[in-house]
Amino acid sequence: MDAVAKQAFETGLAMARAGNPTGAAEAFNEAVSREPGWVMARLNRGSAWFLAKNFPAALADFDAVLAAEPKLVDVYLNRAIVRRSMGDMAGADADLAAAVELAPDSPAVLNSRGSERLRTGDMAGAVADFTRLLEAHPDHTGARLARSTARLHLLDANGALTDCEEVLKVDPSNCDGLINRATARMMLQNFIEALSDIEALLAAQPGSIEILYMRGAAHVGAGQFAPALVDLNEVVKKAPQLAAGWATRGNARYHLADPGAVADYREAFKIDAGAATRIIIRLIREQSQYRQNEVLAECQKFRAKDRGDSISLVRRGLTRLLQGRPADANLDFMAFRKLLPDATAILDTLVAATNKLIAEKKKG
Repeated sequence: MDAVAKQAFETGLAMARAGNPTGAAEAFNEAVSREPGWVMARLNRGSAWFLAKNFPAALADFDAVLAAEPKLVDVYLNRAIVRRSMGDMAGADADLAAAVELAPDSPAVLNSRGSERLRTGDMAGAVADFTRLLEAHPDHTGARLARSTARLHLLDANGALTDCEEVLKVDPSNCDGLINRATARMMLQNFIEALSDIEALLAAQPGSIEILYMRGAAHVGAGQFAPALVDLNEVVKKAPQLAAGWATRGNARYHLADPGAVADYREAFKIDAGAATRIIIRLIREQSQYRQNEVLAECQKFRAKDRGDSISLVRRGLTRLLQGRPADANLDFMAFRKLLPDATAILDTLVAATNKLIAEKKKG
């Protein structure tokens, strides 16, 4: 082998380790120019070009490597990433399929396919891939964290919590692990425990609006409406485009008998009706699941104070729907339409979402 090519290759490796991918690619280029058939030099140059975000050059090198060595699984995975970065989704899918065909049980392949399924919304498929990977490699923290995310999407809060506990045993300050554990705890109504995770996150990221929103939502779930309002006031001030912030502040204001709740809900629906619906329905569903009679009593109490309280009508009606009492619910909805005829679209959206939830529950 050419001595200059070998020295250039070693220089490229050193530059890559030093975090200089462009310099590494140029060194590998010297090696390839002197030894055109040196597959390892071309492979390393492709990897360096990828890190330098020169995707066309990386693609050309990976193409050449696979033409010479068509069974290199990791190169198919790397080329899939390059193609996806260039917007070639079909090419990326083809490379991933080739890697799966060559090595269906490879941890790298399972991790890549699981990550792709997670990205595209195939949460069950993602869980299956990460589970297979973890059966062989239980210490794979990245796979366990990714599986916790997929499980949250599947509403498997207990499974997600278990995964997060394992991640946080290894890395107690892992932000994604803390976020997912806090989310799982909130889904399980463990709001006080969730708040401890959120406080740890805020200590590390004090300026994060997303985490401040989580704390506000956890306070609402825990029935701590005054501190929730403090957090959510800050959220809507700094991120007025966030529909969830307005909707959750509406929930807090409602429980504090603050008439501004109606305006918050309207703003949330104006920004993103889907997000607003999810926030309101989730609160009603969770409260109804654990304390239906208390929710109804609360609505009655607020209605006794103010017969024009439209929010109580909606909450009571939706709770009655969840209880299997559609006739009683319709009485509440009729009264709401008389009080706020210009908000019937919001009511219709909430009722449709609740009926869908009921249908899904029956199927399950």
